[in-house]
Amino acid sequence: MAANWKTTTLIPLVITFLFLLDGLLTAIFSAQFLDGTKTMTPRLIVLVLILMSFYIPRSRMLVYGVIFGLIYDSYYVGILGVYVLLFPLIIYLTEKLKKILNPNPVVIGMMVIINLSLIETYLYLFYQVLGYTTINWATFLADRLGPTLLLNLVLFIIVFYPLKKITERIQEE
Repeated sequence: MAANWKTTTLIPLVITFLFLLDGLLTAIFSAQFLDGTKTMTPRLIVLVLILMSFYIPRSRMLVYGVIFGLIYDSYYVGILGVYVLLFPLIIYLTEKLKKILNPNPVVIGMMVIINLSLIETYLYLFYQVLGYTTINWATFLADRLGPTLLLNLVLFIIVFYPLKKITERIQEE
């Protein structure tokens, strides 16, 4: 019974906490994250989804990806479907790659960089097609993608071991 409680309650609580922390970090550090033309976007929810994808079964993580994608879309974006597609996609990609890669901190860090690059590039192209952004590709790479990857790499280093321990404890029981 304890394992069922942990997998059905603790995982969503951890994801929800990091989802809210994303917005809180942006609000508190908006002057630092939005420095002139440079924009850094914390993606703690993506970090937790990637890390948990290494340890929690794919079917459960895909459900969490869809649910939290819908919540993320409705709370932060206002266009339903963007993150509903992206979150399960990165979970699926991570799950497929974990079969051929050893899940150590360096590999998981590389998966974070790859998945965040895919997400940010998809978002850039999506918003460009809709006309919400007019920046060119070089500006996107230098002013948005690079700073966002750097910020999230630092956040990954900070949250990796606590999240890994929580996830392993959930998985063990």
